[in-house]
Amino acid sequence: MNEQKKKNPWLSVGVLVFSALVATFNETALNVALLPIAEDMNITAASSQWLITGYMLVTSVMVPVTAFLYQSIPTKKLYTGAMLIILAGTAGCFFSPVFPALLAFRMIQAVGTGMMIPIMMNTTLLVAPREKIGTAMALCVCGITLGPAFGPSISGIIVQFFSWKAIFILIMILVAAAIVLGIMVLENVAELTKPHLDLFSVILSTAGLALFLYGISIVMSSAVSGTVLIAAGALIIAVFVLRQRKLPQPMLNFRPFADRRFTLGLIMVSLAMLINFSLNAVMPSFLQGALGVSSMASALLLLPGVLLNAVSTNISGKILDRRGGKVMIPVGFLVFTAGLFALSRCGELTVPAVIVIIHIIIYQGLAFSMSPSQTSALATLTPDLNAHGVAIVNTFMQIAAGVGSSLFGGIQAAYQTSALNEGLAENAAIAHGFSGAVTAAIVIGIAGFITALFFSSGLSKKQRGVQS
Repeated sequence: MNEQKKKNPWLSVGVLVFSALVATFNETALNVALLPIAEDMNITAASSQWLITGYMLVTSVMVPVTAFLYQSIPTKKLYTGAMLIILAGTAGCFFSPVFPALLAFRMIQAVGTGMMIPIMMNTTLLVAPREKIGTAMALCVCGITLGPAFGPSISGIIVQFFSWKAIFILIMILVAAAIVLGIMVLENVAELTKPHLDLFSVILSTAGLALFLYGISIVMSSAVSGTVLIAAGALIIAVFVLRQRKLPQPMLNFRPFADRRFTLGLIMVSLAMLINFSLNAVMPSFLQGALGVSSMASALLLLPGVLLNAVSTNISGKILDRRGGKVMIPVGFLVFTAGLFALSRCGELTVPAVIVIIHIIIYQGLAFSMSPSQTSALATLTPDLNAHGVAIVNTFMQIAAGVGSSLFGGIQAAYQTSALNEGLAENAAIAHGFSGAVTAAIVIGIAGFITALFFSSGLSKKQRGVQS
């Protein structure tokens, strides 16, 4: 690892962040192409949605498995393998003549993406200078945030002028570039302990997360089935956790939860992620349905907030390195909660420019809360627990993303239906549904602010920076 640091660790961090950006871009790249895919392959819109839902499920179940792989396979080989899986899946998607084949190769893409995000975070924790870990992790969060944000915008332009399959050509080019860069720059930095893989644990984690997340995705449209699946998934996950405690070499070590700061940091980053994805779920439909802007225009209206968020996320990392997060994190939660309150007051007559300004404020608050919360949680861990802590954080973030996109989308739909039944015009009903969803998000923001206060109150002067 010391040798890697002498080779300028920021080159490695840069390649890892770029690779994660490409992988997460792939997560949302098909969001705007579902309708033409359904038409070309003669399937229903509900069937095409599996390209998104299935991707989320597979990505999530790969995160805890990667904690084992990271300690068993040399870093460079594992990275190359993950990116080659994405490349193979993407090529398969491009050549798929029928929907079942497209869906199967889409799931192969998801396997690589689920591996790539933990690989990026674990390797960054090992190669980045300890005194700059906040800055390094902020760059990681930028990769995870910008990828999904650029997906619909860039893909929307591609679909407007070319076939939806052209999206896969762009992804293949980007993935190939990432593989070449990784081969040139990355080194083997992880200590290989080669733990024993408990296959029953793999089955439990895969089944539990799949049932839990699928239940979340359908609970608003099918309450009984969704609730049953969520309960079954939670029960299987509980069995998985109990089994890990009894194994001499657990697939996923839950010792990080013994640290109060890790647990509070995990709660904070999960709540911030939930808000992030809830806005991704409800903002486009509000802009298009209530304000009447085009799909491409709605994506472009949201880009300033995302781009400025990336800039401020890097600033927040530097502040965290120098001054810690005692003040910054609670202020971040307070700012985006205030922004959510302002957004909840917007309706069908609101000028789009006002929405853009409020969106920027919200994402500025997220910049100074989400990445610092994640870094503060992971910075409490010893190197031997890094892979397990990263797996726990990423799994909770995936769950939060699933909860955010489905729960708030469902709340929006319920409020909208109620407004239509009361005789409101469609655009006014959509605005009403949006306001209801954002009001629920405010409650999450307040919970995050309170958690941040508890986190800050537990920091001594020596614990306020990430060096603790």
